[in-house]
Amino acid sequence: MIIGAMYASVLFIGINNCSTVQPVVAVERTVFYREKAAGMYSALPYAIAQVVCEIPYVFVQTTYYTLIVYAMVGFEWTAVKFLWFFFVNFFSFLYFTYYGMMTVSITPNHQVAAIFAAMFYSLFNLFSGFFIPRPRIPKWWVWYYWICPVAWTVYGLIVSQYGDVMGTIDVPGRPEPVIIKEYIQEYYGYDPRFHGAGCRSLDELHGLLCSLVCLLHKDTRTSRQDRRDFIKLVL
Repeated sequence: MIIGAMYASVLFIGINNCSTVQPVVAVERTVFYREKAAGMYSALPYAIAQVVCEIPYVFVQTTYYTLIVYAMVGFEWTAVKFLWFFFVNFFSFLYFTYYGMMTVSITPNHQVAAIFAAMFYSLFNLFSGFFIPRPRIPKWWVWYYWICPVAWTVYGLIVSQYGDVMGTIDVPGRPEPVIIKEYIQEYYGYDPRFHGAGCRSLDELHGLLCSLVCLLHKDTRTSRQDRRDFIKLVL
């Protein structure tokens, strides 16, 4: 139940971040066309600033989320586990935010961006490794698990909190209790020794999405509707 709560909460907040940032970026893009046409700045500095300015907001969001959830769930109060929990959630919320920005960059407006982003929510959900653990995913589909960002989030959250727990739990269908550390290795296929590499993957994914947002802004072209909005602003 605790694992399900972690998964559902991070997915809900991540999708909320993605959905709320899309109309903001779409409105700012119209202003950007005007200022770019006036020669105030180029596309790349604007994209970098747009990416960087999201970091403080997500940092504050992750701080109060981590404090509330960590205390409510009753995780072990150690600095290492708390910071790992914060790290995984911070980069998870951040890549969802950048994913929303990226969808706006490749679509004409935020309505289309919302539809495009929603296409992948079900895939993120299906291949996250929570509903269908990695050992049970068909071999010809397991490749998508390894490139699914939510899978790395679930991996980091579970292993950071339970990867070294030697307590036991009762598993339906098992006559004897099972050690938690062994259970997550057997059922989810998670190796605690691979935890650091999994968290680095979140960091690399964050960098990839940042780069895509910057490149897509740099190569953006004004659509007919964007030109109309630009004329309205000028007039």
